[in-house]
Order: sequence, then C-alpha cells, then structure tokens
Amino acid sequence: MSADRTGVPAFGGTASVVKELWVSFVALIRSYVAAHDLAKPVSDHALVNEDEAGHLTLRSDHKALALEFDKATGNGNWTVYEGDPGLERVLERGRFEIGEDSLVALSGRVSKLELEVAAEAFTAKLFD
Repeated sequence: MSADRTGVPAFGGTASVVKELWVSFVALIRSYVAAHDLAKPVSDHALVNEDEAGHLTLRSDHKALALEFDKATGNGNWTVYEGDPGLERVLERGRFEIGEDSLVALSGRVSKLELEVAAEAFTAKLFD
C-alpha cells in the first residue's frame, strides 16, 4: 500500500495510528508467546526481539519467525525459518497489512482478521 503526497497512508489513516497499532500488535504477540511458554521449563522458552525499525523476531526450539513492518504505510512481510534465519531455511513467507481500523490483511486470506486474532495466527506459525 502506498502513501499519498502528504505521507499519509493510502488507506486514510495517520502514520501515528499505524505505529500505535504496531505497538499493540507486538504486545499481543509477546503475550501469546508468554502464555504458550508458561508450562515449559525456563530453558525452553521462546525468544522475542523487536527493534525500532519495525523488525520483530520470534525464536522457538525449531523455528524462527521474522516480521518486517513499515510503520509509515502499515505494510509488512513475514518469513518462517527452520531453525535460524537464512535463505536456505525458509519454510513459508507472506505479506500483511495493518489498517487504521486495526484489521489485519494476511496474504493468502480473503477476509481481514482482528488484531488479536492475527497475533495469535502469527504465534501459531512459530509453534505449529
């Protein structure tokens, strides 16, 4: 999705709304990962790392999920890796978009998902 001449995302929202939705989305993912890890020994917990550039990486024992998000447009890409990230280890990849209405469009899906359902879907990619 592109931005218009003023830098406002084409879906009509402001970049600040999209940034805040990303913060909420990451918090939901962290919560789902933590809930999944409750019954596991401390040494087997999944790791979640986020940076200021809109990169979120989740790692479990056997998979890694990397999300790259553009806070200005609401568009992102995701990749699931076997083990550590690397081109030769890609299992699955796709695109997503977080709209100002907090609905998430995932590539390969016809309908949009609520933010918390999309967060759960991404977490499931790591643990399935």
